[in-house]
Amino acid sequence: MIAATEAEGLKAAWQHVFVIATKPRKMNVNGVDVRADNELVWQDEVNSVSVYRITPFNVYYYLNDYKYPAILRLLWHFLDIFNWHSYFQVKKILLEEKPDVVITHNLMGLGFLLPLLFRKLHITHIHTLHDVQLVTPSGLIIKGAEDAWQHKFFKSIGYPRLMRKLFASPQIVISPSKFLLDFYKQYDFFPKSKKIVLPNPIGADIGVSKKSSYNLEVLYLGQVQLAKGVLGLIKAWRALELPDARLHIVGVGSDLVAAQSAAQADKRIVFHGWMTHPKLMELLGSMDILVVPSLCYENSPTVIYEALGMGLPVLASDIGGVSELIREGVNGWVFPAGDFAALNKKIISLYAQRDRLSLMADNCRASVAGFSRENYIQTILDLLNENKQ
Repeated sequence: MIAATEAEGLKAAWQHVFVIATKPRKMNVNGVDVRADNELVWQDEVNSVSVYRITPFNVYYYLNDYKYPAILRLLWHFLDIFNWHSYFQVKKILLEEKPDVVITHNLMGLGFLLPLLFRKLHITHIHTLHDVQLVTPSGLIIKGAEDAWQHKFFKSIGYPRLMRKLFASPQIVISPSKFLLDFYKQYDFFPKSKKIVLPNPIGADIGVSKKSSYNLEVLYLGQVQLAKGVLGLIKAWRALELPDARLHIVGVGSDLVAAQSAAQADKRIVFHGWMTHPKLMELLGSMDILVVPSLCYENSPTVIYEALGMGLPVLASDIGGVSELIREGVNGWVFPAGDFAALNKKIISLYAQRDRLSLMADNCRASVAGFSRENYIQTILDLLNENKQ
């Protein structure tokens, strides 16, 4: 989402832009499933931006990771790090397009040899951080499990050291949060790069207006996974003695069945599954609060930006870069990650003042007013101009 917003913003700023993305071996083209050869590069346009789609050689497609056992995932990661097939596919595109700058986001699935390619071709490289995947491949570190076996394993085999060597020092490194930039500094990443904190861009104000509601309507929007805290949220909600409060869960994920089981058919918990954008906008118009109960060290969750931009206050766990976006009592509230008793106390307090929550809408919008796509793109262009000098 952020990469797409950035590409479209650069295009609107009269820059020549193209995107390189991955694709599965089987694609849907004009309603027909087509099996694409690994050597084939699909090219199309999305919102007037040219997109190259390649299928890097590997044992499965990146987004299907959750379907496979640990031993296959480990093999996949090894092939992904040293993916020469992807390296040469991307090289072919770059030699044809001849860009002055390459902006990368998460490279997992596309291959970690690419920073080496950019250096070899003498192309200015901007890398945008999104999670901790250069230290632990899952990109997830849960509070209280910082020393879990999988993190220790990858450190013991030198994974962070290898990533540090492959990435070296891109000319510019952007992090949406100070937390994530400090995290990578602890591991001595990007020693010679210009490093800045630049919050993610958001779209124009959608202008959702809160409809009158007798209930306290709370929304969870995101992946239904243990690490996101949704299972703990559901269990905590069931302990609340608030018959006129409802929890809405929008999203799917690997722990959806467990989440539905934990709800135990509580009528105050409503599962919506995946929703189309128009339906989601309609639902947002009846919500009082967005809750982000994450247990993992978050960077700067896009869902928070979007909620604030719509005038919806946010109740979030204080972990990672989340608290950098929240001003207590102004545009939202925070609670200690994993402390669901503290979360319930916050909800009870907010329930008592639910008729005043809609008055926070202007504060919410104002708190992210400077994070427009236009401001974000202008900062990128200014950084590039500085880099030329």
